[in-house]
Amino acid sequence: MGRNSAESWDGNDESTSHSRRTSSTASLQPRLGPGLLLFPGNAQKQSPGLDAAGTKTIPNANDNHVPVNQQRSIRCIRRPPLWQPPPPSKGGPEEQELVPDQIPDAKRGATKLGAKVHAFIIEFLQGSSIHGFIYLAKLGLNFVERMLWFAFICVALFSIISLSKRTWHRFQTSPMVISMDRNKLVWNTSFPSLTVCPHKRIDELKVEEYILAHEEDFETEEDQEDFRDFIVKLASLTYDNLESLPLNKSFGISGEKYLDLLYELKWAFEPEISSGAAVKMFIYETQTEFGICHAVNSLVARYNSFDYWRSNDWSILDHGDRVTVHPLDGEIYAQIINLSTAYDVYFHGAGDVPSISKQRYTFPESDYTTVELIALEIYTNEEARAFTTKQRSCRFNYEAEDMQSVPIYSFGLCLSECRMFFALRACGCIPHFYRNRLRNGRRLPVCGLEGIGCLVRIKREIISLKSDKYKINCNCLANCDDSNFFVQSHRSRVWFLGANLQWGIIDYPKMQLRRDVLFSFADVLVYIGGLVGFFLGCSALSFTEIIYYFTARFVRRMFFN
Repeated sequence: MGRNSAESWDGNDESTSHSRRTSSTASLQPRLGPGLLLFPGNAQKQSPGLDAAGTKTIPNANDNHVPVNQQRSIRCIRRPPLWQPPPPSKGGPEEQELVPDQIPDAKRGATKLGAKVHAFIIEFLQGSSIHGFIYLAKLGLNFVERMLWFAFICVALFSIISLSKRTWHRFQTSPMVISMDRNKLVWNTSFPSLTVCPHKRIDELKVEEYILAHEEDFETEEDQEDFRDFIVKLASLTYDNLESLPLNKSFGISGEKYLDLLYELKWAFEPEISSGAAVKMFIYETQTEFGICHAVNSLVARYNSFDYWRSNDWSILDHGDRVTVHPLDGEIYAQIINLSTAYDVYFHGAGDVPSISKQRYTFPESDYTTVELIALEIYTNEEARAFTTKQRSCRFNYEAEDMQSVPIYSFGLCLSECRMFFALRACGCIPHFYRNRLRNGRRLPVCGLEGIGCLVRIKREIISLKSDKYKINCNCLANCDDSNFFVQSHRSRVWFLGANLQWGIIDYPKMQLRRDVLFSFADVLVYIGGLVGFFLGCSALSFTEIIYYFTARFVRRMFFN
């Protein structure tokens, strides 16, 4: 009984002792705080308070030393003093500074990111191959020295930008040069083209038939005579003689029907053509600012024909080969026979049309006339096709995106279209000798008698395309491949078989003008690269280095390091 009691007491004492040891051990166990670094492992030395077996004893007020089981020893190393949190202040919460663990996460993240960016920029400046950048971040320089180097770099950058802008402006405005080519035996000269406008354009018999068919519009003989005079002057109407058209009677004819009526009553002008050139020449009927005319050796006349307009066609036509001659061909003439009336002649290139500002020659119906011309041609190098029209200051015939009434480009056609739109803006209508349907399907109103009266008042402005009241901007550029012909001499003699016209080149040109590329894009790169190398001492790889630093390397350093 006593033994059992003793055992029971010992058990209770052991249990009590165990609970005390647990409580004491828990209260004395080191805590993991910011001020301690814990390294688990077996102790190499026996610390104070450990017995030979490695058991830690804790003094107790009521008992002897009680062993505590310890599986691993703990080495406690304190951080440097600067890392320790400051002691708590005795004041209120407002006077206590925030310890590092109490700084907001957003502010701590921003500070850390700013430090990374600053370190990254310093690294870039110190490792850049661009001259002068290293002195902005080099150690040992004071603030004044850094500012001086920064000023030098700014001056260099300003010089590069300023001179590069001038170079780019030159490339955009004048990269071409017109030079003189005197190697006359290697080129062919274009044969002169011309447009013949007969003075007689109305068939009297057709006029009489029209009057009989519309007796209700002509009540008296005076009305009939006035109509005959009206239709003859309408057929020859141009900007020079607008005031000659009678504006008192319309005879029930609107402006929309003028062109249809003129082609219905026109006189059959059917001249014949012959030439000594190897390529056959064609003569086409065409509508010009001078009325119904006929063009020879023209590449653009068919786009102004009445049939082409009436069919609402916008396709590119096949004109065949351009007629050219060579000095070895000798004297070559072309001839138009059976003109049967007096006529006006306009000489021009194959890719152009007669203009009201060009000189015209008038010959009677009873003369055999011979005209000798001299030629001056300009052609453009094939390399220039890669440039824009603004850079070239000329257009090829296929660059007709701005033309509204024809599918090809010509300097003369552009001027005619500019006059047409100026008349539309000033008077609200266009003369009948223009195409009144545009490429976008819009139909323009044709001037009647009232509209022609408005055109009379501004005809000088229309001819010169200069006005104080209206702003005129035609934006018409010269033809890149153009031929200019000048009459050297002409002679006439009476010919009993009617009017004949003979023309040709008797003196072949000794030179021609050539539009070449003077300043290409490669020259721009070389010039700007030389400026950058001279002022900053860098190359194309230096710019590649900048791109690399601020893309791949920046992302890697900011987010993956």
